[in-house]
Amino acid sequence: MRYQELLTAPQHGLEAVWLSLSACAEHYRVLPDGRCDVIVQFDAGARPLRPLAVLIAGPATRFYDVAHGPEIGFVGARLRPGYAAPLLDLEPSSLVDGHVGGEAALARWPALRPLCAPAQDCHEIAARLVAWAAERIAAARFQPDGLLRDLLGSFHGAGGRLRIHDTAARHQVSERTVQRLLRDAIGLPPKTFANILQFHHALRLLSEQHLSPAQAALQAGFADQAHMSRVFRRLGGFTPGRRPELTLVNIRG
Repeated sequence: MRYQELLTAPQHGLEAVWLSLSACAEHYRVLPDGRCDVIVQFDAGARPLRPLAVLIAGPATRFYDVAHGPEIGFVGARLRPGYAAPLLDLEPSSLVDGHVGGEAALARWPALRPLCAPAQDCHEIAARLVAWAAERIAAARFQPDGLLRDLLGSFHGAGGRLRIHDTAARHQVSERTVQRLLRDAIGLPPKTFANILQFHHALRLLSEQHLSPAQAALQAGFADQAHMSRVFRRLGGFTPGRRPELTLVNIRG
């Protein structure tokens, strides 16, 4: 098993809780998804499990590779857009293509320290992440912004193909409002976020519907196949026709 989502129904600002575990040493490619993650690294060979570190990963604009040891596992909580502030008191834009881990993360977010206690299994770590999120959301008395939710729904529903001008017109707001709300929630410019969604949409067309690269480029809204190939190289480090083994996460609006 390399990647599995343990919780897929959004709760307390968490889009999913996931597990990554490998039987051998390898490199795992992480694709940008426009999200922040709270990740607990643990020693899978110990009983009880001994969490080794907590890591806060910011929104990425391109792929990166993670070295995966044979007895090292990760349980992570993928945050819904707009929930980094109430959960972590964090502006996502401050952590784009970056992360904070280990003692630096615990010093900045002391409430994460209980996540590092030994656990009976990965499901206990996952439950702790959900409980932590529930406590933080309740303490902040956070209410999600309805306009932001609608904007994100439009971006996801269109697979990143909607232009900012059209999105603003559909919701009867200014382009500046769209820019501000999405940047505050995600940490990325709307155009970058749209490119990421379009990239994921095309990947699913290729991997799940088995379309040809030319068909996928057309259906995903790229100008042509060459345009799609450039985006794939930039965001994923590969071309549509020569894709490595990948795990596609379930991102939703």
